[in-house]
Amino acid sequence: QENAGRKTKDKGITILQGRSVGGTTTVNWTSSFETPPDTLKFWQTKFGLKDFTSETLAPYFQQAKARLNIHPWEVAPNENNELLRRGAAKMGIKAEVIPRNVKGCHNLGSCGMGCPTNAKQSMLVTTIPFALDHGATLLVETRVEKLTIEGGRITAMQCIPVKPNASPVNAAGPDTTIVAKHFVLAGGAINSPALLLRSKAPDPHKLLGTRTFLHPVSLSTAVMSNTVGAWAGAPQSIYSDHFMHTQPVDGPIGFKLEVAPLHPVFFGANLPGFGDKQAELFKQFPHANVMIALMRDGFHDQAVGGKVELREDGSPLLDYPLTDYVLEGARRSMLAMAQMQLDRKSVV
Repeated sequence: QENAGRKTKDKGITILQGRSVGGTTTVNWTSSFETPPDTLKFWQTKFGLKDFTSETLAPYFQQAKARLNIHPWEVAPNENNELLRRGAAKMGIKAEVIPRNVKGCHNLGSCGMGCPTNAKQSMLVTTIPFALDHGATLLVETRVEKLTIEGGRITAMQCIPVKPNASPVNAAGPDTTIVAKHFVLAGGAINSPALLLRSKAPDPHKLLGTRTFLHPVSLSTAVMSNTVGAWAGAPQSIYSDHFMHTQPVDGPIGFKLEVAPLHPVFFGANLPGFGDKQAELFKQFPHANVMIALMRDGFHDQAVGGKVELREDGSPLLDYPLTDYVLEGARRSMLAMAQMQLDRKSVV
């Protein structure tokens, strides 16, 4: 989305989302987790979702695992992930193997740029072909601009053709109108409310686009004495939920620890400086290890999340304030990651 440059309103958070056939699943890093039991329990007690238990959802989780071939990664972790495993062991906390949605994976490390062998079981190679085999029609380079709402029902949707860079082919048209008995809106937590806002959908409680939650990510980069080569091998195969489950879900923000795979564009986009200064930092690229903490936002009274708005051109914009609650969690997570990396005799 937005050339990998989608950001929150204050530019404080970069939002990495796919914009392709298969969506973000074509460019994610394959980590596949079930909804944690403590999250389900929170939903039951806070929102009265009594049917959302591990037992009732087990068949659906199993169905997803079977279709997407989700299983713990059986290959030895690359050095980038191994640093997390060793760091966790040094601190005496638990680290586990990540389940991945892959089949016949060549362990190349290119998941974040689209799997070159289609081993990643994204929607591109699973759900979409299944739908096409059962009579679905796929429109590509097409964007839904507006839903037609009549008498409290969606009766049609207006689409426009777009170029590969997402700009309209012709601002004045031509349009495609799709009429159907039923519509399923599945454009994600940002694009879906944006479409409803553009369509002026009924919003009697003024909640449309509100309580939109990310998992804000903090990161800690260390330069190791040995070669890490974080671009090669399965991007994420080791994780730790120690700091997620050692406190109640509605307490201080918890976080999941993983590592980030590194490729030149991703590495360079997160380095400070320009020109000679950045070139000097790039010399350390083979030795870099980046740990990331995915913070569990949305469970505390102070966690109000973000709000989706529209720019003048109708495109979505997420206002996501970095509150003291989130920043306090970021500080704790950066301390934990730095301790792991320093324990590995790194030079930061």
